[in-house]
Amino acid sequence: MIEVVALCMFLSGDLKEHLYVPDGFSKCLEMKRIAERDYKPNVRYMCGNVMAQMSEDGKHILAISKK
Repeated sequence: MIEVVALCMFLSGDLKEHLYVPDGFSKCLEMKRIAERDYKPNVRYMCGNVMAQMSEDGKHILAISKK
């Protein structure tokens, strides 16, 4: 497990989706603003440092655990 920046989508308080952002926090916040333009009720986006298990190629998150 390594610490990475991820954009997380919460639906009704439950983590439903996550996206690895290799370019750091500023890119994650930009992506969050774009996602929030298509705001839907009960959907919340959040950027954060998370502990993640990465795939062999280092491009995809296989699992996220809470810090």
